[in-house]
Amino acid sequence: MNRSASPGLGQWITVLLLVTMTVFLFFKLYQFAGAREYYPTGLTIAGVDVGGMNREEASTVLNNRYLEAPIIIYHGENKVEISPTDAEFTLDLEAMLSQADYQRFQQDFWAGFWGFLWGRPVEVDPVPLYATHNREELRETLKSIATLTDQPAQPPQPIPATMSFQFGESGTKTNIEASFSNVEAALYRPSSREARLIVEPLNPDRPDINLLTRLMVNYLQDFETTNNGVASVFIYDLNTGQELSLNADMPMSGTDVLRIPIVLELYRQLDNVPTLLQRQLISDTLVIQPDVASANQLLGQISGTDDAYAGAEQVTNSLQKMGLVNSYILTPFGEDPRAGQRPLTTPANSSEEIRTQPGSYAQMTAEDIGLLLADLYYCAQGKGGTITAVFTGDVTQEECQEILNYMSQNNIESLFEEGVPKDVTLAHRHGWISDTHSDAGIVFTPGGNYVIVGMLYKPDWLEWETSSPILSDISRAAYNYFNYSQPYFGGLSTAN
Repeated sequence: MNRSASPGLGQWITVLLLVTMTVFLFFKLYQFAGAREYYPTGLTIAGVDVGGMNREEASTVLNNRYLEAPIIIYHGENKVEISPTDAEFTLDLEAMLSQADYQRFQQDFWAGFWGFLWGRPVEVDPVPLYATHNREELRETLKSIATLTDQPAQPPQPIPATMSFQFGESGTKTNIEASFSNVEAALYRPSSREARLIVEPLNPDRPDINLLTRLMVNYLQDFETTNNGVASVFIYDLNTGQELSLNADMPMSGTDVLRIPIVLELYRQLDNVPTLLQRQLISDTLVIQPDVASANQLLGQISGTDDAYAGAEQVTNSLQKMGLVNSYILTPFGEDPRAGQRPLTTPANSSEEIRTQPGSYAQMTAEDIGLLLADLYYCAQGKGGTITAVFTGDVTQEECQEILNYMSQNNIESLFEEGVPKDVTLAHRHGWISDTHSDAGIVFTPGGNYVIVGMLYKPDWLEWETSSPILSDISRAAYNYFNYSQPYFGGLSTAN
Protein backbone atom coordinates (compact mmCIF):
# COMPACT_ATOMS: atom_id res chain seq x y z
CA MET A 1 0.00 0.00 0.00
CA ASN A 2 1.42 3.39 -1.09
CA ARG A 3 1.42 6.25 1.43
CA SER A 4 2.35 9.91 0.59
CA ALA A 5 5.89 10.59 1.65
CA SER A 6 6.01 13.51 4.19
CA PRO A 7 8.94 15.99 4.06
CA GLY A 8 11.73 15.00 6.21
CA LEU A 9 13.62 17.20 8.61
CA GLY A 10 16.38 17.74 6.10
CA GLN A 11 13.96 18.94 3.50
CA TRP A 12 12.43 21.40 5.94
CA ILE A 13 15.80 22.72 6.83
CA THR A 14 16.67 23.19 3.17
CA VAL A 15 13.44 25.00 2.45
CA LEU A 16 13.93 27.16 5.50
CA LEU A 17 17.42 28.08 4.38
CA LEU A 18 16.25 28.94 0.88
CA VAL A 19 13.42 31.07 2.18
CA THR A 20 15.74 32.79 4.63
CA MET A 21 18.33 33.40 1.92
CA THR A 22 15.70 34.77 -0.40
CA VAL A 23 14.33 37.11 2.25
CA PHE A 24 17.88 38.21 3.08
CA LEU A 25 18.71 38.87 -0.54
CA PHE A 26 15.52 40.83 -1.06
CA PHE A 27 16.24 42.80 2.11
CA LYS A 28 19.78 43.56 1.00
CA LEU A 29 18.53 44.41 -2.45
CA TYR A 30 16.12 46.84 -0.84
CA GLN A 31 18.92 48.27 1.27
CA PHE A 32 21.21 48.61 -1.76
CA ALA A 33 18.50 50.24 -3.82
CA GLY A 34 17.94 52.73 -1.02
CA ALA A 35 21.67 53.33 -0.61
CA ARG A 36 21.92 54.22 -4.29
CA GLU A 37 20.05 57.41 -3.45
CA TYR A 38 22.98 58.51 -1.29
CA TYR A 39 26.60 59.10 -2.14
CA PRO A 40 28.73 56.00 -1.68
CA THR A 41 30.96 55.51 1.31
CA GLY A 42 34.38 57.05 0.83
CA LEU A 43 33.31 59.65 -1.73
CA THR A 44 34.81 63.11 -1.13
CA ILE A 45 33.87 66.38 -2.77
CA ALA A 46 36.45 69.15 -2.46
CA GLY A 47 38.11 67.24 0.35
CA VAL A 48 34.86 66.84 2.31
CA ASP A 49 33.57 63.29 3.03
CA VAL A 50 30.00 63.13 1.70
CA GLY A 51 29.55 59.34 1.94
CA GLY A 52 26.01 58.50 3.01
CA MET A 53 24.69 61.97 2.19
CA ASN A 54 22.17 62.94 -0.43
CA ARG A 55 22.65 65.79 -2.87
CA GLU A 56 20.99 68.40 -0.66
CA GLU A 57 22.93 67.38 2.43
CA ALA A 58 26.23 67.42 0.54
CA SER A 59 25.42 70.88 -0.81
CA THR A 60 24.72 72.18 2.70
CA VAL A 61 27.96 70.73 4.10
CA LEU A 62 30.05 72.20 1.27
CA ASN A 63 28.49 75.63 1.73
CA ASN A 64 29.15 75.45 5.47
CA ARG A 65 32.79 74.46 4.98
CA TYR A 66 33.69 76.87 2.19
CA LEU A 67 31.33 79.84 2.23
CA GLU A 68 30.19 80.23 5.81
CA ALA A 69 33.36 79.24 7.67
CA PRO A 70 35.57 82.35 8.10
CA ILE A 71 39.22 82.63 7.18
CA ILE A 72 41.40 83.34 10.22
CA ILE A 73 44.26 85.68 9.35
CA TYR A 74 47.08 86.29 11.81
CA HIS A 75 49.01 89.55 11.76
CA GLY A 76 51.67 89.03 14.38
CA GLU A 77 49.71 88.51 17.61
CA ASN A 78 46.54 89.97 16.12
CA LYS A 79 43.82 87.71 14.75
CA VAL A 80 41.36 88.89 12.11
CA GLU A 81 38.42 86.96 10.62
CA ILE A 82 37.31 87.59 7.07
CA SER A 83 34.42 86.08 5.18
CA PRO A 84 35.14 84.23 1.93
CA THR A 85 32.57 86.51 0.34
CA ASP A 86 34.92 89.44 1.01
CA ALA A 87 37.07 87.96 -1.75
CA GLU A 88 33.99 87.09 -3.83
CA PHE A 89 34.75 83.41 -3.28
CA THR A 90 32.14 81.20 -4.99
CA LEU A 91 31.59 77.43 -5.36
CA ASP A 92 30.52 75.74 -8.56
CA LEU A 93 28.24 73.34 -6.68
CA GLU A 94 26.42 72.14 -9.77
CA ALA A 95 29.63 70.97 -11.42
CA MET A 96 30.89 69.20 -8.28
CA LEU A 97 27.56 67.52 -7.45
CA SER A 98 27.07 66.42 -11.05
CA GLN A 99 30.47 64.77 -10.99
CA ALA A 100 29.60 63.16 -7.64
CA ASP A 101 26.37 61.82 -9.16
CA TYR A 102 28.37 60.34 -11.97
CA GLN A 103 30.59 58.60 -9.44
CA ARG A 104 27.50 57.24 -7.70
CA PHE A 105 25.89 55.74 -10.81
CA GLN A 106 28.88 54.80 -12.93
CA GLN A 107 29.11 51.20 -11.60
CA ASP A 108 26.84 48.36 -12.89
CA PHE A 109 23.89 47.80 -10.56
CA TRP A 110 24.44 44.09 -10.00
CA ALA A 111 28.20 44.41 -9.72
CA GLY A 112 27.62 47.09 -7.15
CA PHE A 113 25.06 44.90 -5.36
CA TRP A 114 27.53 42.03 -5.23
CA GLY A 115 30.12 44.33 -3.66
CA PHE A 116 27.50 45.60 -1.27
CA LEU A 117 26.72 42.03 -0.13
CA TRP A 118 30.37 41.37 0.60
CA GLY A 119 30.96 44.71 2.28
CA ARG A 120 33.20 46.04 -0.41
CA PRO A 121 32.59 49.78 -0.98
CA VAL A 122 32.05 51.12 -4.44
CA GLU A 123 35.30 52.34 -5.94
CA VAL A 124 34.97 56.07 -6.59
CA ASP A 125 37.30 58.91 -7.52
CA PRO A 126 37.38 62.04 -5.35
CA VAL A 127 35.66 65.07 -6.80
CA PRO A 128 37.99 68.12 -6.87
CA LEU A 129 37.06 71.60 -5.71
CA TYR A 130 35.58 73.88 -8.34
CA ALA A 131 35.72 77.44 -7.02
CA THR A 132 36.81 80.94 -7.99
CA HIS A 133 37.58 84.20 -6.23
CA ASN A 134 38.38 87.79 -7.11
CA ARG A 135 42.10 88.33 -6.53
CA GLU A 136 41.83 92.12 -6.54
CA GLU A 137 39.08 92.07 -3.93
CA LEU A 138 41.20 89.75 -1.77
CA ARG A 139 44.17 92.09 -2.19
CA GLU A 140 42.03 95.06 -1.13
CA THR A 141 40.85 93.11 1.90
CA LEU A 142 44.43 92.39 2.92
CA LYS A 143 45.33 96.04 2.41
CA SER A 144 42.51 97.00 4.78
CA ILE A 145 43.83 94.58 7.39
CA ALA A 146 47.34 95.96 6.96
CA THR A 147 46.05 99.51 7.37
CA LEU A 148 44.39 98.61 10.65
CA THR A 149 47.19 96.50 12.11
CA ASP A 150 50.48 97.81 10.72
CA GLN A 151 52.37 100.12 13.02
CA PRO A 152 53.92 103.09 11.20
CA ALA A 153 57.52 103.92 11.98
CA GLN A 154 57.84 107.02 14.11
CA PRO A 155 60.07 109.66 12.50
CA PRO A 156 63.07 111.14 14.29
CA GLN A 157 62.63 114.39 16.14
CA PRO A 158 65.02 117.31 16.60
CA ILE A 159 66.60 117.93 20.00
CA PRO A 160 67.31 121.67 20.18
CA ALA A 161 69.31 121.39 23.41
CA THR A 162 71.99 119.29 21.73
CA MET A 163 71.42 120.30 18.08
CA SER A 164 70.91 116.64 17.25
CA PHE A 165 68.10 114.24 16.41
CA GLN A 166 66.27 111.64 18.46
CA PHE A 167 65.98 108.22 16.85
CA GLY A 168 62.61 107.32 15.43
CA GLU A 169 60.82 104.11 16.45
CA SER A 170 60.55 101.04 14.25
CA GLY A 171 57.19 99.97 12.89
CA THR A 172 55.74 97.07 10.92
CA LYS A 173 54.69 96.67 7.31
CA THR A 174 52.70 93.81 5.83
CA ASN A 175 54.23 92.27 2.74
CA ILE A 176 50.94 91.66 0.97
CA GLU A 177 52.39 90.10 -2.16
CA ALA A 178 54.51 87.64 -0.18
CA SER A 179 51.47 86.75 1.99
CA PHE A 180 49.01 86.43 -0.87
CA SER A 181 49.49 82.77 -1.77
CA ASN A 182 49.07 81.67 1.87
CA VAL A 183 45.74 83.45 2.15
CA GLU A 184 44.56 82.08 -1.18
CA ALA A 185 45.46 78.55 -0.06
CA ALA A 186 43.39 79.00 3.10
CA LEU A 187 40.36 79.94 0.98
CA TYR A 188 40.59 76.64 -0.87
CA ARG A 189 40.89 74.40 2.21
CA PRO A 190 37.81 72.80 3.85
CA SER A 191 39.48 72.91 7.28
CA SER A 192 42.43 74.65 8.97
CA ARG A 193 41.37 77.80 7.20
CA GLU A 194 44.11 79.94 8.67
CA ALA A 195 46.88 82.03 7.17
CA ARG A 196 49.67 84.10 8.66
CA LEU A 197 50.59 87.37 7.03
CA ILE A 198 54.25 88.08 6.47
CA VAL A 199 54.97 91.14 8.60
CA GLU A 200 58.29 92.87 8.09
CA PRO A 201 59.98 95.40 10.36
CA LEU A 202 59.78 98.96 9.12
CA ASN A 203 62.83 100.97 10.05
CA PRO A 204 62.36 104.65 10.75
CA ASP A 205 63.55 107.02 8.06
CA ARG A 206 66.71 108.99 8.59
CA PRO A 207 66.04 112.64 9.45
CA ASP A 208 64.62 114.54 6.50
CA ILE A 209 66.32 117.79 5.51
CA ASN A 210 63.06 119.56 6.35
CA LEU A 211 63.61 118.44 9.93
CA LEU A 212 67.05 120.08 9.89
CA THR A 213 65.43 123.20 8.46
CA ARG A 214 62.91 123.24 11.31
CA LEU A 215 65.68 122.87 13.87
CA MET A 216 67.65 125.72 12.28
CA VAL A 217 64.66 128.06 12.02
CA ASN A 218 63.69 127.57 15.66
CA TYR A 219 67.27 127.92 16.83
CA LEU A 220 68.06 131.10 14.87
CA GLN A 221 64.80 132.81 15.70
CA ASP A 222 66.15 134.07 19.01
CA PHE A 223 69.24 135.62 17.38
CA GLU A 224 67.17 137.43 14.78
CA THR A 225 64.56 138.65 17.28
CA THR A 226 66.92 139.68 20.07
CA ASN A 227 69.58 141.29 17.90
CA ASN A 228 67.45 142.54 15.03
CA GLY A 229 69.86 140.46 13.02
CA VAL A 230 69.79 138.22 9.99
CA ALA A 231 71.06 134.66 9.83
CA SER A 232 71.80 133.26 6.37
CA VAL A 233 72.44 129.52 6.08
CA PHE A 234 73.00 127.28 3.07
CA ILE A 235 73.63 123.53 3.36
CA TYR A 236 74.05 121.29 0.35
CA ASP A 237 74.11 117.49 0.33
CA LEU A 238 76.88 116.63 -2.12
CA ASN A 239 75.48 113.14 -2.63
CA THR A 240 71.80 113.83 -3.25
CA GLY A 241 71.78 117.51 -4.20
CA GLN A 242 69.25 118.31 -1.47
CA GLU A 243 69.71 121.72 0.04
CA LEU A 244 68.69 123.79 3.03
CA SER A 245 68.29 127.47 2.33
CA LEU A 246 67.50 130.05 5.01
CA ASN A 247 67.81 133.63 3.80
CA ALA A 248 70.51 132.19 1.55
CA ASP A 249 69.78 134.72 -1.19
CA MET A 250 70.15 137.66 1.20
CA PRO A 251 73.07 139.92 0.14
CA MET A 252 75.79 140.17 2.77
CA SER A 253 78.90 142.34 2.93
CA GLY A 254 81.88 140.60 1.40
CA THR A 255 84.32 139.10 3.91
CA ASP A 256 87.44 136.97 3.60
CA VAL A 257 85.17 134.18 2.32
CA LEU A 258 85.58 135.92 -1.07
CA ARG A 259 89.19 134.80 -1.03
CA ILE A 260 87.99 131.43 -2.34
CA PRO A 261 86.94 132.68 -5.83
CA ILE A 262 90.15 134.77 -5.95
CA VAL A 263 92.33 131.67 -5.63
CA LEU A 264 90.13 129.81 -8.12
CA GLU A 265 90.57 132.62 -10.65
CA LEU A 266 94.34 132.54 -10.18
CA TYR A 267 94.41 128.83 -11.04
CA ARG A 268 92.24 129.56 -14.08
CA GLN A 269 94.81 132.11 -15.29
CA LEU A 270 97.86 129.92 -14.71
CA ASP A 271 99.23 127.88 -17.58
CA ASN A 272 101.76 126.09 -15.37
CA VAL A 273 101.93 124.95 -11.78
CA PRO A 274 102.11 127.80 -9.26
CA THR A 275 105.56 129.12 -8.38
CA LEU A 276 106.84 128.92 -4.81
CA LEU A 277 105.87 132.57 -4.30
CA GLN A 278 102.38 131.96 -5.66
CA ARG A 279 101.97 128.91 -3.44
CA GLN A 280 102.91 130.99 -0.43
CA LEU A 281 100.41 133.68 -1.41
CA ILE A 282 97.70 131.04 -1.93
CA SER A 283 98.43 129.56 1.47
CA ASP A 284 98.38 132.98 3.17
CA THR A 285 95.12 133.80 1.39
CA LEU A 286 93.25 130.64 2.36
CA VAL A 287 94.85 129.61 5.65
CA ILE A 288 94.14 131.63 8.79
CA GLN A 289 96.13 134.73 7.71
CA PRO A 290 93.96 137.80 8.45
CA ASP A 291 96.34 140.09 6.55
CA VAL A 292 94.74 141.10 3.24
CA ALA A 293 98.04 141.78 1.50
CA SER A 294 98.37 138.25 0.11
CA ALA A 295 94.84 138.29 -1.35
CA ASN A 296 95.41 141.69 -2.93
CA GLN A 297 98.72 140.53 -4.41
CA LEU A 298 96.89 137.61 -6.01
CA LEU A 299 94.39 140.04 -7.48
CA GLY A 300 97.32 141.91 -9.04
CA GLN A 301 98.75 138.69 -10.52
CA ILE A 302 95.32 137.74 -11.87
CA SER A 303 95.17 140.99 -13.84
CA GLY A 304 98.60 140.37 -15.33
CA THR A 305 99.47 144.04 -14.79
CA ASP A 306 99.68 144.17 -10.98
CA ASP A 307 96.36 146.03 -11.05
CA ALA A 308 94.41 144.56 -8.12
CA TYR A 309 91.26 146.46 -9.19
CA ALA A 310 91.38 144.82 -12.61
CA GLY A 311 91.99 141.47 -10.93
CA ALA A 312 88.89 141.98 -8.77
CA GLU A 313 86.89 142.72 -11.90
CA GLN A 314 88.11 139.48 -13.49
CA VAL A 315 87.10 137.50 -10.40
CA THR A 316 83.64 139.07 -10.58
CA ASN A 317 83.35 138.28 -14.30
CA SER A 318 84.17 134.63 -13.64
CA LEU A 319 81.55 134.46 -10.89
CA GLN A 320 79.03 135.91 -13.33
CA LYS A 321 79.93 133.31 -15.96
CA MET A 322 79.35 130.56 -13.40
CA GLY A 323 75.88 131.93 -12.72
CA LEU A 324 76.81 133.22 -9.26
CA VAL A 325 75.40 136.64 -10.07
CA ASN A 326 74.78 137.85 -6.51
CA SER A 327 78.41 137.78 -5.39
CA TYR A 328 81.15 140.11 -6.50
CA ILE A 329 84.30 141.98 -5.49
CA LEU A 330 85.02 145.31 -7.19
CA THR A 331 87.87 146.66 -5.06
CA PRO A 332 90.86 145.06 -3.36
CA PHE A 333 90.40 144.27 0.32
CA GLY A 334 90.61 147.39 2.48
CA GLU A 335 90.75 149.76 -0.52
CA ASP A 336 88.35 152.50 -1.54
CA PRO A 337 86.72 152.49 -4.98
CA ARG A 338 88.36 154.32 -7.83
CA ALA A 339 86.94 157.57 -9.04
CA GLY A 340 83.82 156.96 -11.06
CA GLN A 341 83.58 153.31 -10.02
CA ARG A 342 80.00 152.28 -9.39
CA PRO A 343 78.51 149.41 -7.33
CA LEU A 344 77.15 146.37 -9.12
CA THR A 345 73.42 145.81 -9.28
CA THR A 346 72.36 142.20 -8.65
CA PRO A 347 69.03 140.40 -8.26
CA ALA A 348 69.80 140.04 -4.54
CA ASN A 349 70.57 143.69 -3.81
CA SER A 350 67.68 144.85 -6.00
CA SER A 351 65.15 143.57 -3.51
CA GLU A 352 62.90 146.19 -1.93
CA GLU A 353 63.64 145.02 1.60
CA ILE A 354 67.30 144.48 2.45
CA ARG A 355 67.99 144.31 6.17
CA THR A 356 71.71 143.53 6.00
CA GLN A 357 73.13 146.85 4.72
CA PRO A 358 75.75 145.09 2.54
CA GLY A 359 78.88 146.90 1.45
CA SER A 360 78.58 148.42 -2.01
CA TYR A 361 81.81 147.10 -3.53
CA ALA A 362 81.99 143.55 -2.18
CA GLN A 363 78.93 141.39 -1.65
CA MET A 364 78.09 137.73 -1.41
CA THR A 365 75.20 135.40 -0.67
CA ALA A 366 75.36 132.12 1.21
CA GLU A 367 73.78 130.37 -1.77
CA ASP A 368 76.40 131.63 -4.25
CA ILE A 369 79.30 130.68 -2.00
CA GLY A 370 77.71 127.30 -1.25
CA LEU A 371 77.24 126.48 -4.92
CA LEU A 372 80.81 127.61 -5.66
CA LEU A 373 82.09 125.19 -3.00
CA ALA A 374 79.91 122.41 -4.39
CA ASP A 375 81.39 122.98 -7.85
CA LEU A 376 84.91 122.91 -6.38
CA TYR A 377 84.10 119.57 -4.77
CA TYR A 378 82.68 118.04 -7.96
CA CYS A 379 85.65 119.36 -9.93
CA ALA A 380 88.08 117.81 -7.43
CA GLN A 381 86.16 114.53 -7.61
CA GLY A 382 86.23 114.51 -11.40
CA LYS A 383 82.43 114.66 -11.49
CA GLY A 384 82.03 117.67 -13.75
CA GLY A 385 80.06 120.63 -12.45
CA THR A 386 79.93 124.27 -13.45
CA ILE A 387 83.66 124.96 -13.10
CA THR A 388 84.51 122.14 -15.49
CA ALA A 389 81.73 123.12 -17.90
CA VAL A 390 82.37 126.88 -18.00
CA PHE A 391 86.17 126.86 -17.80
CA THR A 392 86.86 123.79 -19.94
CA GLY A 393 90.54 122.93 -19.67
CA ASP A 394 91.38 126.10 -17.70
CA VAL A 395 90.88 124.53 -14.25
CA THR A 396 91.93 120.93 -13.74
CA GLN A 397 90.76 118.33 -11.26
CA GLU A 398 94.14 118.48 -9.54
CA GLU A 399 93.93 122.27 -9.15
CA CYS A 400 90.47 122.06 -7.58
CA GLN A 401 91.81 119.46 -5.16
CA GLU A 402 94.78 121.70 -4.31
CA ILE A 403 92.42 124.52 -3.37
CA LEU A 404 90.51 122.19 -1.04
CA ASN A 405 93.78 120.92 0.44
CA TYR A 406 94.80 124.47 1.35
CA MET A 407 91.39 125.17 2.85
CA SER A 408 91.67 121.99 4.94
CA GLN A 409 94.72 123.51 6.65
CA ASN A 410 92.72 126.49 7.88
CA ASN A 411 92.48 125.52 11.56
CA ILE A 412 91.12 128.15 13.93
CA GLU A 413 89.44 125.87 16.53
CA SER A 414 86.22 127.88 16.50
CA LEU A 415 83.22 128.67 14.28
CA PHE A 416 82.41 125.64 12.09
CA GLU A 417 85.39 123.66 13.37
CA GLU A 418 83.98 123.63 16.88
CA GLY A 419 80.81 121.93 15.65
CA VAL A 420 82.48 118.79 14.22
CA PRO A 421 84.82 116.12 15.67
CA LYS A 422 88.52 116.95 15.46
CA ASP A 423 89.22 113.99 13.16
CA VAL A 424 86.73 115.24 10.55
CA THR A 425 88.19 117.08 7.56
CA LEU A 426 86.77 120.56 7.13
CA ALA A 427 87.92 122.57 4.11
CA HIS A 428 86.73 126.10 4.90
CA ARG A 429 87.44 129.79 4.85
CA HIS A 430 86.06 132.14 7.49
CA GLY A 431 85.83 135.91 7.56
CA TRP A 432 84.36 138.81 9.49
CA ILE A 433 83.91 142.54 9.52
CA SER A 434 82.26 144.71 12.15
CA ASP A 435 78.64 143.72 11.49
CA THR A 436 78.98 140.46 9.52
CA HIS A 437 80.63 137.18 10.55
CA SER A 438 80.79 134.18 8.21
CA ASP A 439 82.22 130.74 7.63
CA ALA A 440 81.96 128.54 4.54
CA GLY A 441 83.32 125.10 3.82
CA ILE A 442 83.02 121.48 2.79
CA VAL A 443 82.76 118.85 5.52
CA PHE A 444 83.90 115.28 4.86
CA THR A 445 82.11 112.91 7.25
CA PRO A 446 81.31 109.18 7.53
CA GLY A 447 77.62 109.95 6.99
CA GLY A 448 78.16 111.98 3.85
CA ASN A 449 79.96 115.04 2.54
CA TYR A 450 78.24 118.38 2.47
CA VAL A 451 78.69 122.09 1.90
CA ILE A 452 77.84 124.46 4.72
CA VAL A 453 77.77 128.26 4.67
CA GLY A 454 76.74 130.45 7.58
CA MET A 455 76.56 134.25 7.63
CA LEU A 456 75.37 136.36 10.55
CA TYR A 457 74.55 140.06 10.44
CA LYS A 458 73.80 142.44 13.29
CA PRO A 459 73.45 146.21 12.78
CA ASP A 460 76.53 148.25 13.70
CA TRP A 461 78.47 145.63 15.64
CA LEU A 462 78.27 141.86 15.95
CA GLU A 463 80.01 140.50 19.05
CA TRP A 464 82.26 137.48 18.66
CA GLU A 465 80.73 136.04 21.83
CA THR A 466 77.39 136.03 20.01
CA SER A 467 78.39 134.85 16.55
CA SER A 468 81.01 132.20 17.31
CA PRO A 469 78.78 129.81 19.33
CA ILE A 470 75.91 130.26 16.88
CA LEU A 471 78.04 129.33 13.88
CA SER A 472 79.43 126.44 15.90
CA ASP A 473 75.92 125.18 16.68
CA ILE A 474 74.85 125.55 13.05
CA SER A 475 77.81 123.37 12.11
CA ARG A 476 76.97 120.83 14.84
CA ALA A 477 73.35 120.56 13.72
CA ALA A 478 74.43 119.90 10.13
CA TYR A 479 77.00 117.30 11.21
CA ASN A 480 74.44 115.52 13.40
CA TYR A 481 71.93 115.53 10.57
CA PHE A 482 74.32 113.73 8.25
CA ASN A 483 75.63 111.50 11.06
CA TYR A 484 72.47 111.17 13.14
CA SER A 485 73.33 107.68 14.38
CA GLN A 486 76.65 108.92 15.82
CA PRO A 487 76.03 112.52 16.85
CA TYR A 488 78.70 114.87 18.07
CA PHE A 489 78.10 116.69 21.37
CA GLY A 490 81.56 118.12 21.98
CA GLY A 491 81.88 121.81 22.76
CA LEU A 492 78.16 122.44 23.16
CA SER A 493 77.44 126.13 23.41
CA THR A 494 74.83 127.97 25.40
CA ALA A 495 74.12 130.48 22.65
CA ASN A 496 70.37 130.18 23.03
